[in-house]
Amino acid sequence: MAYKLDVFDKKILYALDKKSNISLAELSRKISRSKPFVIYRIKRLESEGIITGYYAIIDMSKLGYFTFRVYLKFQQMNIEDGKTFVSFVKENLSQVWTITSMLGKWDYALFLGVKNVSEFHHIWKIIMNKYKERIKSYNVSVYAPIFNFNRSFFIDEKEMPLLREYGLGNKVDIDEKDVKIIEAYASDVRQSSIDIAKKVKLSQEAVRYRIKNLEKKKVIIGYKIGMNLEVMGYTSYRVDFHLNSTSKSKELFEFCRFHKNIYQVNDSIGGADFEIEVIVKDLPELVSLIDSVKIRFKGVINDVDYFGFSTFHILKYIPD
Repeated sequence: MAYKLDVFDKKILYALDKKSNISLAELSRKISRSKPFVIYRIKRLESEGIITGYYAIIDMSKLGYFTFRVYLKFQQMNIEDGKTFVSFVKENLSQVWTITSMLGKWDYALFLGVKNVSEFHHIWKIIMNKYKERIKSYNVSVYAPIFNFNRSFFIDEKEMPLLREYGLGNKVDIDEKDVKIIEAYASDVRQSSIDIAKKVKLSQEAVRYRIKNLEKKKVIIGYKIGMNLEVMGYTSYRVDFHLNSTSKSKELFEFCRFHKNIYQVNDSIGGADFEIEVIVKDLPELVSLIDSVKIRFKGVINDVDYFGFSTFHILKYIPD
């Protein structure tokens, strides 16, 4: 049974997904409740498994990486074979920063951060040498730019959604100390500057200064929380729209940006004409959402594919 959120739970989740490193004082003011109340509610949301982490959103392109997405559909493979494949990727392909089990059209999605095309070719050859006979079909695309919005599927909120764009930036000048701070900070942005300073062997003042500088340079482009959608009674899907025409893409983008169930638009090269990420309660709600887009953009949408996410096996912010 899904955990039932009350109005304060929803306000806290909404504020944290806009800025997961928000101070307790600011969060308390936003929801008009005391700090002890906020601390108690956050701890409860964590213990119930709803909040799974506090993350920085890193623009990998600012670190000199190109992001490729690879969809794979296997044949003659069972669950144990799938686990073996995931282990193979973890052990041999350090450039893969996320591998996701999927439901429907594809079995896995790999997201790779590479410095150049030759590096991607090397990775691709490793995959093909090992699994060519098992791969039924695949799709390779350049996964950029990405337009991410703060999530509001669980709350009726009229605020302008945040727009966090990444993937097309030019490489910026950062040093090894910055890289170490990103590695220490990005997966837990609510830890104290004291803890980060100990990990990277810098002063607290240096850590705070460098984080501010990474924000200024748009290496860190925002902050969000991890949410366990299953506990909340929701599930996520990727929807691919194949268009008759791209003339209405701007209007379609704005429609998606303000739709409470849509939290991301992917403008990939080699993927679908228009890709979105959605969060819904069930398949009928997804079908209804897709139908509403078809009606609103009649004559523009030619065909639709959708598929669900199952498990995120790896999540790294900087490839090794």
